[in-house]
Amino acid sequence: MEVSVKLFGGLRAYLPPGSSFNGCRVSLEENASLSSLLQQLPIPSEKAYIVIINDEKVDAENYEGLQISASDDVVLLPPIKGG
Repeated sequence: MEVSVKLFGGLRAYLPPGSSFNGCRVSLEENASLSSLLQQLPIPSEKAYIVIINDEKVDAENYEGLQISASDDVVLLPPIKGG
């Protein structure tokens, strides 16, 4: 299956070659976890980001157990800082 992923802010620098402005499609096995999807993106492990799936934030401890489907809308955002 293919899943649509959008990266915003400085995370766009880690989009695979051939991606659109801020999005790409990632090929995954059926019933793959969010963790599997994230491993396919070349984002350094020390880079912080927030994952939103279908308009809901996902906590990092749930990445491994959360199954992804082709209809999911996956968005990665850099942390928001204010002041």
